[in-house]
Amino acid sequence: MFRSERTIIFALAVLLGLAAFSASHADDGEGSVVLLSPSSFVAGTRTTVAFEFTVGESGIPVGGGIALGLHHAAHWEPPQTSAPARPAYATVTCGTPDNFELAWHNWAPKGAFSDPTPSGDSDNIHHQVLMARVMQTPLKPGEKVAFTLGANDRGIRLPEEVDKDHSFHFSSDVDGDGVYLGIAQHVYRDIVPAAAHHLTAVVPSMLAVGKPFEIQVRAEDEFINLATDFNETVTIRDENGGVVVESLKLRDGIATAQIQVAAQGPQRFRIAGAGLEGRSNPCRAFDTVPESRIYWGDIHGHTRISDGLGAGADEYFAFGRDVARLDVCALTDHGHFDWPQTKAAVRSFYESGRFVTILGQEAGAGADHMNLYFKNDDTPHIDGWATKYDQFYGMVYTQYNQDSPTVAVGPHHFTYHRGDDRYPFGLWDDRTARFVEVYSSHGTSEYLGNPRPCPGAIDDDKFMQAGLAKGLRFGVIGSSDNHDSHPGRTTWGHYPGGLLAFRAPELTREAIWDALWNYHVYATSLDRIYVDFDIDGQPVGSDFTVTGPVRIRYDVIGKTDNLEVFLLRDNEEHRKQTTSNGVVEATFEDDPPKGGHFYYLRVVQDNGERAWSTPIWITRQ
Repeated sequence: MFRSERTIIFALAVLLGLAAFSASHADDGEGSVVLLSPSSFVAGTRTTVAFEFTVGESGIPVGGGIALGLHHAAHWEPPQTSAPARPAYATVTCGTPDNFELAWHNWAPKGAFSDPTPSGDSDNIHHQVLMARVMQTPLKPGEKVAFTLGANDRGIRLPEEVDKDHSFHFSSDVDGDGVYLGIAQHVYRDIVPAAAHHLTAVVPSMLAVGKPFEIQVRAEDEFINLATDFNETVTIRDENGGVVVESLKLRDGIATAQIQVAAQGPQRFRIAGAGLEGRSNPCRAFDTVPESRIYWGDIHGHTRISDGLGAGADEYFAFGRDVARLDVCALTDHGHFDWPQTKAAVRSFYESGRFVTILGQEAGAGADHMNLYFKNDDTPHIDGWATKYDQFYGMVYTQYNQDSPTVAVGPHHFTYHRGDDRYPFGLWDDRTARFVEVYSSHGTSEYLGNPRPCPGAIDDDKFMQAGLAKGLRFGVIGSSDNHDSHPGRTTWGHYPGGLLAFRAPELTREAIWDALWNYHVYATSLDRIYVDFDIDGQPVGSDFTVTGPVRIRYDVIGKTDNLEVFLLRDNEEHRKQTTSNGVVEATFEDDPPKGGHFYYLRVVQDNGERAWSTPIWITRQ
């Protein structure tokens, strides 16, 4: 049989299958719904959410049902149906008492949903689902069914993430075969910020004495959402209490001002107003700013294009640039979802010297995940989908890096106990593999037993220190893996999101990508901790040979005052310093034994946030 004939037969089979599905599920997806209360969804608050579902013209027989689906990326308190007095109690009622068998599924049963839905949205992305199966009396056309989440005075906790047009997907099984199809029109309601809880500010990490720079001040709720209802005046002071800006009016929770510093050294700025206070990220002022500067990025996140919240790439990049005040940003929606839109947004938001966008993608390697970052903004997405980890590197190298490097790849949340036992360090190809994401909202992957671990992490061989012990070279990065379209400032996930600091001579795509490729990077969790580390004048990521003792220098400034700085040599804590003023400066000699060694820094703040430098590798002759 010729290939063309096989193709025709396959196409006919698909069409016949679709026709059969259409015939057997012709009425699934009937019905309509309205949201009765509350009138406003405030992030992180407790309330009762009530819907009224109207049965469609076919009715619903015994064995059929109605399902309420919540979004994959939204952190709803899981509804429960067994304890009426406890929080998040859910009920479904109609004219016939006790007419429904209720079941909450964190992931819908296999086969429950089939795409596409009449609305064009995916029911599968709303797989957190409350299913109500009719048990006694069929539902009549036009009959009303009440869905209530938090059906007592303890209510249900709303997601902490702000989300415009947050969606609720109702679906119906009208023929009783267990397959549900989304109704034609779903319910949407904005989740808005809670009341302003604190202030924060962003300044460049490296400043020139006497040269004006911009400070951005934000009011945030307790979940670090921008508090858009805050329209008050604040005062900015330096570390000694001197007034820098006497009255700065915030509008919709945000404002900027031009300021300058008169003396070199570590700097942090304090903000207060309307009963709130906060602090800027740390920075250092220089008479002459070093050629290699620190730029901040979050290069891992998702939108509604794949499995996140938010409208799409434009909204995502706008938040990173205008609210989080990132220097560098990448969107890594899973797979091949709307690649042209992603590329267009990367091009349109790129502004040399102000905001660098990187074309990115998250891809699978069997059950494990790898992120790809492209040097150019017109690169095609990956040709295939690696079903096994040992396929991945060859595919990527052949497509992108065979002639010259155009993509840098690396693993994220790599300590989850799943997939290939060789992932990530049992197989490693540095012709493409250039970094590990040691921290994200999933957790920390430095060493077994570290704080904020990825849930279920048990394999010591999967942690970053194991890769270093094997002699591998890679950059150490952090990012958020946000699914709320809030790159650079998010608490989505198990933990607050991470950040990535680039050391580069300029804020251009070429310089930033080269820093990633050449390991000139470091990682933090949430806070922009200042880390400057070198050995014999060589920066992080360097690999060189010495014949005698080495000169180690590091300069660390925390956002908090109390912090610990650990210098690790060959994964062992080699030196520890503590401070109560937020600053650690060290210069000393170290004489390692002959052979190969690596050094890196770990910084621990008293608020739990951390930083990790990329190692510096040396060979002592």
